[in-house]
Amino acid sequence: MRKLIFATFIVAATFGSTLAQTGGAQAGNNNDIPNMGHAPKQADGVGRLDLRVVDENGNPVKGVRADLDSHRSGGFLCQAWNWTDARGVAVLPPLHIGQLTLKLSAKGYETQKIEINAADLDQPVRVVLHTK
Repeated sequence: MRKLIFATFIVAATFGSTLAQTGGAQAGNNNDIPNMGHAPKQADGVGRLDLRVVDENGNPVKGVRADLDSHRSGGFLCQAWNWTDARGVAVLPPLHIGQLTLKLSAKGYETQKIEINAADLDQPVRVVLHTK
């Protein structure tokens, strides 16, 4: 009887651990991923882009190259880049924020250039890529 109780406890602990790791959410749903974006608090402040990329069917797109250019006052240019993971998520390194241009490119998809408002960095920036 002890072995049965012990085995039941191990199975329950394993199942509970799996639920805790996935948050009970379906894998691939990038709406459940915590936001890592940060808008600057002042002009020329530091911000961070949290990018979520999906295809026309709403599926995450892996391997999208995201290049963020920040044209700041005084003629300064800051740049950050990253690639999306299997969840379609890329969190770029923090940088000083000016006028923002995001360029997205991936094999099989049209390249996109998007102007981004610095205040919008407080939430994930969501983009739909279109196939060529």
